[in-house]
Amino acid sequence: MIIGLVGFFVALWGAVQTFLGFLIREGAVEYKPGPLELPKPGSGPEDESVLSTARDLQRQVKLPKFGEITGLAWSDYQPWYGPGFKRQGFRKPVVLLLYADLRGRLDAEERKILLTYYFLALKPRLRLLLRTLGPYIAAFLLIVFGGIPISLQYGIQGGRLYGQFVAAPAAIIILVLLLANAKGLMLRHDTYIAGLMGRRPLLDVFKKIDSLQLPRIENAKRRQGWTLCLWPMPNITERIQNLTDD
Repeated sequence: MIIGLVGFFVALWGAVQTFLGFLIREGAVEYKPGPLELPKPGSGPEDESVLSTARDLQRQVKLPKFGEITGLAWSDYQPWYGPGFKRQGFRKPVVLLLYADLRGRLDAEERKILLTYYFLALKPRLRLLLRTLGPYIAAFLLIVFGGIPISLQYGIQGGRLYGQFVAAPAAIIILVLLLANAKGLMLRHDTYIAGLMGRRPLLDVFKKIDSLQLPRIENAKRRQGWTLCLWPMPNITERIQNLTDD
């Protein structure tokens, strides 16, 4: 059984690596060899305003729960649609990470709207998550535990064959279906957040960011065909269209 599971996960990991390699070659995913550049610490009146707003939102939303935000840094590798939270140790202060290319490009009200969107997005809708991801999690568990009777009846060789020729292909199919539906989950969550904070202000901020034509955001629009369908995170055009249609 153990050998069969190992074969299953090795085959699954190989498929994921192959998929990511293809995306890198096609230019759909950025890859930079070597160490990443460190985030740039925030400084100046604008960054103090951003930090103050973030602290207020943290107290309102009560997330993240692992410490109060005490610092701000700008990273080239942080996605535009969400923040990061960094700390050097268990009892160290929490630093808020934001997308560096947006620094200085939004006015005070636009920054507040975007930060509100970030913090509201930290609160998952459990019912929506279970409805979207529940069947796939159950299917993965069925694949894993389905190998137990095979291994018990046919031994190590039977478990290995099950892992390689049944479990791994089935898991890849489930993963593809999960990726194809994950984008819908993200867009429905956007719609929910827009209902809480107001659709028009959020839509206007998205359009403002889109109009800046920032390289990483523009690169995400290059995905086409099946890479666009399977990519789980919506690009900014899809997010704007989602809020415009509803």
